[in-house]
Amino acid sequence: MHLANEAGYLYVLSKELMALNKQLKKLTMAAEKHLYNHSRAKTEEERLHHRTKHTRTTIEITYLMKKHQDLLEKLRQHHLAFDHALRREHKI
Repeated sequence: MHLANEAGYLYVLSKELMALNKQLKKLTMAAEKHLYNHSRAKTEEERLHHRTKHTRTTIEITYLMKKHQDLLEKLRQHHLAFDHALRREHKI
């Protein structure tokens, strides 16, 4: 591919990665909050409520982490392709 195409791929993928990191941070904070509320709950019903919310959030975090790993792999591939295109274009 051409150098400009690879640069475009890197730009788009980095934007996606930043958005995914923001989502992960938000969900991690929510999971910690649910766990904290679970520990402070007075009744078993409240404990169960916060525990299930925590479990749901951690499942979503694991799904996003899989997506994060796939995105990092794509970034690595396009970074290598960008490097090769740069060398080929400038004969370094």
